[in-house]
Amino acid sequence: MTPTIEVIQSFHNRDAFDCGVDDPNLFIKRQARQATERKRISTTYVASSLESPSQIIGYYTLVNYSVIVPPSLRVYKTYPHPLLAIKLARLAIDQKWQSRGFGELLLVDAIRKTVEVSGMIANIGLFVDPSTSSIVEFYKGYGFAKVEPTDPEKLEMWLPFDSCRRLLGPI
Repeated sequence: MTPTIEVIQSFHNRDAFDCGVDDPNLFIKRQARQATERKRISTTYVASSLESPSQIIGYYTLVNYSVIVPPSLRVYKTYPHPLLAIKLARLAIDQKWQSRGFGELLLVDAIRKTVEVSGMIANIGLFVDPSTSSIVEFYKGYGFAKVEPTDPEKLEMWLPFDSCRRLLGPI
């Protein structure tokens, strides 16, 4: 089954979503639509099936992001800081649909949107803050690299724009 991926709307059944982790569950239920439609501080995309368009299989949220690039990345050394990027703020799959490749499908869609938006507003790539070591391995599998930490408590990874484009192939 190939799901439909679209911006969250009122008919999506947010209350039924359960990925097994409280924070992403509460976000989709209480904040995602408001942050997308009214506040315009993030955009949440949901995956659903054609057979049951209101059921959320999974979702991801993108936000604008600015980052100060470490001096070791010489390509950006002479540019003003901070630089613009896209951040994958959230990615979650409902427990009923986990381990079926939907996380990959949503990640690739987020990468595609990062490339698409770069045609209008430049960005240096896609950033993410994985929460566990298993999630770090998931992102490494797509070429994400760890960012030099400015905060030792924070784990941040990024996929440079050129890597985003290469991963997608010809568009």
